[in-house]
Amino acid sequence: MALKKRWFITLTSTEYSRPINFVISRNAGITMAVMLGLSIIILLAGIYYAVYNQTRIYAAQHLLAENELLRDKIESLSTEIDSILTKLRLMEEWEDEIRSEKNLKTIDKDIREMGIGGIPQVDTTFYFDSGLNLNFNLLLSKLAKLNNKVEFDYQTHQELLDQVKLKELLYRNTPSIYPTYGRITDSFGWRIHPLTKKSTFHNGLDIGNKIGTPVYATADGVVKNVTKMKLIGNYVVISHKFGYQTGYGHLHKILVAPGEQVKRGQIIALMGNSGRSTGTHLHYEVLRYNKHRNPYNYLNKLEDDIILSSD
Repeated sequence: MALKKRWFITLTSTEYSRPINFVISRNAGITMAVMLGLSIIILLAGIYYAVYNQTRIYAAQHLLAENELLRDKIESLSTEIDSILTKLRLMEEWEDEIRSEKNLKTIDKDIREMGIGGIPQVDTTFYFDSGLNLNFNLLLSKLAKLNNKVEFDYQTHQELLDQVKLKELLYRNTPSIYPTYGRITDSFGWRIHPLTKKSTFHNGLDIGNKIGTPVYATADGVVKNVTKMKLIGNYVVISHKFGYQTGYGHLHKILVAPGEQVKRGQIIALMGNSGRSTGTHLHYEVLRYNKHRNPYNYLNKLEDDIILSSD
């Protein structure tokens, strides 16, 4: 009969000189060892799980804190956007005032509102936090509105700037002031010529004053011609934009040269009686697309009186 294998376990202590012996079967020993190993594994797993959960709890707490901070930031950005939108509305009021002052077409408020519309965007980034998700989507909506409003206002401001520049350019280049000081002595149209006593067409306007009275350019332009003619005497022709041309005759002295840039109101000559004349005066002509126009219609005109036309 074979002997069963056994395990002998001896425990000693410094307090007792006699050791304590245990005898267990081999199978029981293996069972105990396995159970001890499993217990150690379970203990280590429990420690790892506890540490892991603690890390996740810390991360979750940190995320909650960040969410609160993000919520505050979103509210702050929303307030800033409201402030910008308020300033944009004020700028729109200024634009409307300028359009009204310049007699330009104003933009209807309903059209402005249509210009900032669009399809609402829905973002589900913060789907599990309904409050944060709502605030975030409201912020996105305000940003979209702000972007559309800025784009719309940029276009209307650019259009306004172009119109104001065009109106200013038209005003500066359209004959619109008196070419000199004095009394109108002869008008535009058919008349009995004071020297020939024949019926002739007078294509200008005569303004009389003493010799040496300043003569002014009635619009911005370029001196096209400076000459001396038998009938009209010393004569200056200025070319302007938009098809205009002005002529100044019977001058005593010319102060500009061909090709010279002149400004509206600039002194270009002195009044005289050169050529065939019954007295000191300025013969003033206005042409549009090489056709003589009545200069009287171009005297003392305001900016709003001048419109762009093809006539």
